[in-house]
Amino acid sequence: MTNPVLETDRLRLVPFTEDDFQNLQSLHSDPEVNRYLSPGPAIMSPEEVRHRLTNYIGDHLHTGISKWKLETLDGDVVGRAGFTWMNDPEGYELGYCLKQAAWGRGYATEITRALIAWFFENTDQDHFLAYAVRENDASLKVMQKAGMGFWLDLDMHGLACRFYRIDRSTYMEQAMAASA
Repeated sequence: MTNPVLETDRLRLVPFTEDDFQNLQSLHSDPEVNRYLSPGPAIMSPEEVRHRLTNYIGDHLHTGISKWKLETLDGDVVGRAGFTWMNDPEGYELGYCLKQAAWGRGYATEITRALIAWFFENTDQDHFLAYAVRENDASLKVMQKAGMGFWLDLDMHGLACRFYRIDRSTYMEQAMAASA
């Protein structure tokens, strides 16, 4: 097994490999999983899945920051999570995508909180972003529960999205308050 990027009490993030094509294809073969992602509520094409997998692997190899395979500690693949560089607005974007069978278990909040800590402990970046389609209440709540603050509304890929942001000083204040 590849060394995990990070672990929580129930989950771990592991870099994708070429052998993970079927895992990623399975995740994005569910139109409900894709509802708030590009291509929308449709099955993602194998070509798009291959493109994403290649990018995730390359990003991890070149920068150490990527979207990674999300597994339970038992090794069950439940989705993907991590960071991608965005140009507009500029900065790293935290994103996650879970299989329907993993919904409602608190995994998204758990991995988002862990990724926030990982990001500020392992990069010199001042902030990062996360966003969701405005109708995706579940993801908006995850960002809020994880300590991110509303930043702006912006259309992305023709969809009305709500952006959240957290900076290093806010993270440090929240971490100090939690340990007090």
